[in-house]
Amino acid sequence: MPSYATLQAMDNRPIGFLDSGIGGLSIAREVHRLLPAESLLYVADSAHFPYGDIEPIKLCDLTASLAEYLLERGAKLIVVACNTATVYALAHLRAAFPGVPFVGVVPVVKTLAERTRCGTIGLLSTPNTVRSAYLADLIERFAAGKRVINVPCDGLADVVESGNIAGPDCERLLRACLEPVVSGGADVVGLGCTHYPFLRPSIEALLGERARVYDSSIPVALRVQSVLRGAGALSDLAAPSHQFFTTRDPEHFSRVIAPLPGVPAHTIAYADVRYR
Repeated sequence: MPSYATLQAMDNRPIGFLDSGIGGLSIAREVHRLLPAESLLYVADSAHFPYGDIEPIKLCDLTASLAEYLLERGAKLIVVACNTATVYALAHLRAAFPGVPFVGVVPVVKTLAERTRCGTIGLLSTPNTVRSAYLADLIERFAAGKRVINVPCDGLADVVESGNIAGPDCERLLRACLEPVVSGGADVVGLGCTHYPFLRPSIEALLGERARVYDSSIPVALRVQSVLRGAGALSDLAAPSHQFFTTRDPEHFSRVIAPLPGVPAHTIAYADVRYR
């Protein structure tokens, strides 16, 4: 395993992002909004989408391969821009690449527990995240005494990945996912998958005034800013560049993300990742 440079003063190398698909762009666009001088390097493992159905040991191998791909292209920090990958692989990545700063995506359980007025919170996640000991621990630590409606939204990330986020099929699936939250009386709802913020307008429209919606994009961007600022490693580029890669079809990837709001101008190419 080669060694990679640690953060440097005024570090103009790009920030890396890894995800199973387009979901992590909800994090990347917030990082771009907060840190416009930073270059972004994004890899979507579309060949293995969705991560929500993959065994944890396989997730560790996949994400390590993606991290190595980003590091070989100069990433100074890597955002594991996927809730499921964070839950199962973040500790493995930190052990496998010592000295490399990794920032994960934590479900917003603490925020939900602090913001609820009625004591009932809803959380929409992939099946793997719902089943995870990691999420169970977060709930025990931060939402003890709260009623948690933890909904496994099978297929919801697939809808976002396909680009069909405004059609009747998407609305039917959203209504099914939100029904337990609505009938259970939750007044706050957390989006526990980075794909779901692209559905936030639809989710908020369906919930109306019954519940407020939260996701992890802003807290993660603030954490990235904090890590880089703490090391004096913020970029000072006047014209940063943004490169996106996918392990499947760049043309399809480009078509799907084209209408997504807030995604910076970028190039897209195929990622020839050497999987472990």
